[in-house]
Amino acid sequence: MGWGGPAAANGLAVGGVVAGAAAVLACARRLRHAAADAPARQRKVVSTLPPEIEELHLAALAKGEETYSDPATGFTVFTALAHNRRGYCCGSRCRHCPYGHTNVGKPDAVKLARAEAVQKKKDGKVNKASVYTRGGDKGTSGLFNGERRAKDDLVFEALGAVDECNSAVGIALEYCMDMELKQHLEKVQSKLMDVGSFIATPRNTSSPERIAFTEFGQAEVDHLEAVIDDLNSKIPLCRAFVLPTGGLAASHLHLARTICRRAERTIVRLHHEQEQGPVIMKYMNRLSDFLFVSARFAAHHDGREDVWRPDRGLPRPADLHSSTPR
Repeated sequence: MGWGGPAAANGLAVGGVVAGAAAVLACARRLRHAAADAPARQRKVVSTLPPEIEELHLAALAKGEETYSDPATGFTVFTALAHNRRGYCCGSRCRHCPYGHTNVGKPDAVKLARAEAVQKKKDGKVNKASVYTRGGDKGTSGLFNGERRAKDDLVFEALGAVDECNSAVGIALEYCMDMELKQHLEKVQSKLMDVGSFIATPRNTSSPERIAFTEFGQAEVDHLEAVIDDLNSKIPLCRAFVLPTGGLAASHLHLARTICRRAERTIVRLHHEQEQGPVIMKYMNRLSDFLFVSARFAAHHDGREDVWRPDRGLPRPADLHSSTPR
């Protein structure tokens, strides 16, 4: 399956780092599979929607949303995800009907389909999108622009590292006791999803619409710097090396920091192969600083010490240089 997985499009909390973008592809695959399983009479509608409407629909699917607002009319429009969850064609000639408008003009068929859907819910047989698509069984995976690459491609190394960093931040968030820091960490998790969307949309092979949809601006770096300065002003000045400890929240934030550094190194390598843009590298560099300061902030909040104190029984470097050769 493409990066992000179909669960992301269902609105589930998943760790797929590019759920913000690649979930679109996964959801589209699910709908195609659903259409393939439907009777032939249900597969006769081909989308003729304007590109800007398709982009709105894809964006809503990426967020796991069941509706979006049409900018031209102001009307609320149901996405294909909403129709898929309903389980039948409602007969209203909906814009994103995944059932081929099979019940349009057939009120009796709509009543029957609705009754069957209600009975399925009672029987616990509610239609659920498959978690697997089998699309990656041959060792390839999809990017947001539809391109498929081998799963050991460097772009997936970068995506995986960002995903891993986000997961570590999520664990730290669960142990964090300070509400201010929790809010910052929640925002970081969302931004890491955006980082993944950016990486999953190669700038040299993607359409202008998808590039614009996944753009990542300098404002995110500026915001992170402001948060770092604010948190750093609330903790003691660091005058020694810091140990990666200080309580459960602090320790997991340090773990996230080291993973962030690895993700940054991978993105730099990817940048040498295909243009990634300097902002993403800046953000990941600043993010590791944020996670370092956040770890110290969490340790201070929890009343824990994190400063390295060398064993006093060992000679200091100055003593080694001044010692008399034997």
